[in-house]
Amino acid sequence: MAIPTQRLPRYGHHAPATPDWPSSRHVYRPRRPTTTPLYPVVQHHLETFLAQATESDPMGYGVPSWVENDLRAYLRCGILAHGFARVRCEDCGHERLLAFSCATRGVCPSCNTRRMAEVAAHVTDHVLPHLPVRQWVLSLPKRLRPFLEGSPDIAGAVLRIFIRAVRTTLCRTSPGAPRDAQLGALSFLHRFGSALNAHFHFHLVVLDGVFARAPDGEVRFHEAGLLQSDHWHELQHVVQRRVLRYFRTHDLLDEADAYGMLSWQGSGGFSIDASVRIEGEDRAGVERLLRYCARPPFALERLYAPGGIVSLGSGHPPEVGRQARLPAVRAGTRRPH
Repeated sequence: MAIPTQRLPRYGHHAPATPDWPSSRHVYRPRRPTTTPLYPVVQHHLETFLAQATESDPMGYGVPSWVENDLRAYLRCGILAHGFARVRCEDCGHERLLAFSCATRGVCPSCNTRRMAEVAAHVTDHVLPHLPVRQWVLSLPKRLRPFLEGSPDIAGAVLRIFIRAVRTTLCRTSPGAPRDAQLGALSFLHRFGSALNAHFHFHLVVLDGVFARAPDGEVRFHEAGLLQSDHWHELQHVVQRRVLRYFRTHDLLDEADAYGMLSWQGSGGFSIDASVRIEGEDRAGVERLLRYCARPPFALERLYAPGGIVSLGSGHPPEVGRQARLPAVRAGTRRPH
């Protein structure tokens, strides 16, 4: 491999002075994954975690192979020793070494964040028309969530129930729309809550209205101008009845349990919110909403390691933000205590 004209510093060393480019305002700074609170946790505890998962599994399988592969790939992501590309400017001859990324979907905050930004930008620029959009969020009772976490078929069935119910509501609240009008929607499945707790729920980004073919053959958009909060509160009970009916007819719940959940106070653990609406011309707002829906389980900015104890915060400094301490994890130690 040819030796670059300007060598990059090794990890932990100070970077050389930035070249004096005319009117240069943006400076490239290579990321250093080994200095983040997450890296030593994975590095020092991965083998123990995998061994404990295998021992606790009655079948002896442990974690799925893709989970182990993602964790091991994360330890190589962004590190020059595991491969890099050399980038050279044809105008000034300046060169940079760019470390390869792992491009995984499960663990790496950097790759997940880049994918989030790419998805949001692509959908905003090339998929969604300049029409108002609304976010619909569906949460289910804790008793039903393990079924969705373990079966894509069940999760898909619940999602279809939710989308059909939303379409019916939009048809009713869009003046001039026929009953067979169709919606436009993107779905995002979230498996975690803000504290990294298991919380399977759905986010939908839906055009706030429906499409129908006019007598002249053109497709026209009917905006949901009559939609109010009472409509999605009513929708909670519709989705509750249909989802419990699905679980009962597929022998996932017996008759008594399904009836008991229907009689729970309020919506019985089902929750639907559709209060976030963004105008179609607000492309920056649409992109922010899509980034929120496509976000990874956590961001590095929420991890803190005061005194070696790794904590998950709310995005603010630990002393002013809500914390969810990750027990038995010390950065820099070999085994949890």
